[in-house]
Amino acid sequence: MTKTLVCWRRAITGLLLVASAVGHAVTLKKADVDQYLSKQYLVGDINPNVPVWPLFERQPTTENEKPQLIGYAFESVDFEPVRGYGGKPINILVAIDTQGNFLLSRLLEHREPLFRSEVGIAKLTEFASQYVGITVRHETHLQGFRAKTSHDDKRAYLHGVQAGTVSAKAIDRTILQSAASVALAHEEAARAGTIIGEGDAVTLTKGNLRNVEVKPLTWDQLLSRRMVEPMSLTRRQIEKAFAGTRAAGADKLAATQPDEVALQFHVALASIPQIGRNVLGEEGWRLLVANMRDSQALVISESGPLYKMMYESQRIVDDQPFVLKQDGKVVSLRAIAYDKDLVVPGYPTTTRVHVLIVDSATPLDPSRPFDLALRFGRRYGSFAHQVAYTEFAMPYEFYGWRRTLSRWMDADWVDAWSKRSAEIAVLLAGLIVLSVALVRQRVTAHSARRLKIFRIAYLLFTLGFIGWFAQGQLSIVNITASLEALSTGNDLSFLLADPMTVILWIFVGMTLLVWGRGTFCGWLCPFGAFQELVSLIVRRIGIRPRRLRGAWDRSLKWIKYLVLGAVLATIWLAPTSTELVVEVEPFKTAISLYFVRDWPYVVWAVGLLALSVFVYRGYCRYICPLGAALAALNPLRRWGWIARRDACGKPCQTCRHRCEYQSIAPSGKVSYSECFQCLDCVAIYRDDTQCLPLIQERKRKVIHLYEERAAA
Repeated sequence: MTKTLVCWRRAITGLLLVASAVGHAVTLKKADVDQYLSKQYLVGDINPNVPVWPLFERQPTTENEKPQLIGYAFESVDFEPVRGYGGKPINILVAIDTQGNFLLSRLLEHREPLFRSEVGIAKLTEFASQYVGITVRHETHLQGFRAKTSHDDKRAYLHGVQAGTVSAKAIDRTILQSAASVALAHEEAARAGTIIGEGDAVTLTKGNLRNVEVKPLTWDQLLSRRMVEPMSLTRRQIEKAFAGTRAAGADKLAATQPDEVALQFHVALASIPQIGRNVLGEEGWRLLVANMRDSQALVISESGPLYKMMYESQRIVDDQPFVLKQDGKVVSLRAIAYDKDLVVPGYPTTTRVHVLIVDSATPLDPSRPFDLALRFGRRYGSFAHQVAYTEFAMPYEFYGWRRTLSRWMDADWVDAWSKRSAEIAVLLAGLIVLSVALVRQRVTAHSARRLKIFRIAYLLFTLGFIGWFAQGQLSIVNITASLEALSTGNDLSFLLADPMTVILWIFVGMTLLVWGRGTFCGWLCPFGAFQELVSLIVRRIGIRPRRLRGAWDRSLKWIKYLVLGAVLATIWLAPTSTELVVEVEPFKTAISLYFVRDWPYVVWAVGLLALSVFVYRGYCRYICPLGAALAALNPLRRWGWIARRDACGKPCQTCRHRCEYQSIAPSGKVSYSECFQCLDCVAIYRDDTQCLPLIQERKRKVIHLYEERAAA
């Protein structure tokens, strides 16, 4: 087994090294952009520093006037190379005007496996074109593929693509984020009195912490993540703090209303874009960025009966009553005038807002703990110096793991998972049921009838829910896309956009160590379930699959490894052909697209289903490259979970003859790389009407009983 693992490790390492040398990109020239935009605009030369083509009006208003800048055209992959389901960036030609309105959004290139045909390309092209008429400021919502496109001032409702949610979301993200990057660069250039990239006054702001796009959050979300920390003081707490001083007892209401909240605070580290842009809005955020530059900033609101107190005997209202410390050292703060409204839904309306900038001479590290306190003062007596102060700690904990967790929660894939939470719950419940059934295989296969009922029910669940409804068909595309991503230095985060795929792969990976490939191939593959159910139906009308001779069966099972090798070879030998070669899988046609596809694909899928009528699950056993990949990992399996007796093989051949997959040798040994875990042999093993050793044992007991009775 060690030699096998070493061979596989060397093969995969070689594959990645060779594939890393392969690159693929589309780069437009000015003439290409002219084809799309020259009728409406003059297309300028591409900027040498920032890959955008400036767009100008075609006819200046006067003869000597320079053409007016209208906007910019650019390839989305140059700014936001968002990867789709196939693991490759989707490239869109985008044009926006100087106000952030979309003028053009046209699909240039994609390698999404479901949309390689002319019909598929047309679907993605039509989806991408919906952005014309909306702006980079719109919040987009993807609906069903039959929905109509509409928008208002803030939201745009776009129709999706059938069975292509991941691809549609990737297009949406690459268009919006690339356009936002260019729009921000234009704003910075406009303030410098130039256009993007002219002179040295401006550089592209993509990746600048202050300009990153953030996910809109509600007030409750900001509070739950501890981005905004509430803190309140009752009249009793304030009086208790002044007890023993000459300023005690100034608040007469403390005796009758001790638990009334006198001051309510909300603290936010607003220099973090996630927080500042949600609390202050775009206008307030720009004002804050202009003042804080490369420093940090706090926004603290206060409300309650004492926040506008005019009697200094109850509270001295300071312009900046807060003390900030880190590592025991005072961090200097300066207050700035702030006349904007807070925009967070649900925020208290009657507030006083303190916007505090950290002095660069005493920097604050926002990733580490710090101490914030309210300095509360009261005047007593007749002289100006007669003032008593006390401090109230104001906790704030949005750093460390909370900040990391919040960043994860804002990822696009988290939103996809939350929207499919019900489907995820059903899938997990189904996997738990399957796990219990396989762990307790003796109970599951206690009788052939019980096993048959459970197996048919679960195959229907796999085909109906996992496959057609939840679109959870695992594919060799998952493997090829992952290998290509790793070989080019990318990660596998693109897979997270599809929760069903991730959950199933994790489960399959774990069960490979226990039971081998059979858990997926025998129970969780929708197309495999489809074939088996078709076979069960046609058997009802008297058509039974043909059992191949042992030599033929063993030879044909090598075909799937050749198919797998051909698929993997195209990754580096002919990368543009990989998407075509993986069409040997009928999964996309029969499961993902419900047979609504170009006729050659439909004929191939239907033909493979027909093959299963005459050769039991013929595709799975002889052709499937994904099955070959899983079978090749059989050395990782640690247990031989199918019980065997000494009599298995010699003389008993019942299991071998009943095994539809022909995965049991004449010697009785099980080939786990070809076993589909149907549990039929487990049921036979404990059935004293089918298993020869048990039949013989039962007969011996009967004879012995007869002899005892005869002797009596």
